[in-house]
Amino acid sequence: METSRKPDFCEPSGPLQEIPESAFADIRERLLIESVKSAFGIRQHGGVRKPCDEAWEWILSENREMPFSFAACCREWGVDPETMVEWLRYYRKKMLG
Repeated sequence: METSRKPDFCEPSGPLQEIPESAFADIRERLLIESVKSAFGIRQHGGVRKPCDEAWEWILSENREMPFSFAACCREWGVDPETMVEWLRYYRKKMLG
């Protein structure tokens, strides 16, 4: 008889720290850049890998109001999310030929 085992989770060793709002802009910028690179299969140092479907799901997500959504990350840097999605789709189509 096989039983499913729940994973063991460790309690935090100390109190969880809140991320200061002053760090949000930097986090959003890094998240946006790294997710777009991942969606196109570009590694951190310019190598190539399989494009990440999860990154595309995040980019195309309808969830626009979460603090770290694709739309929030775009708006942080003055970029219209819809325009960005159009450009990303254009380049993806061009890459896939």
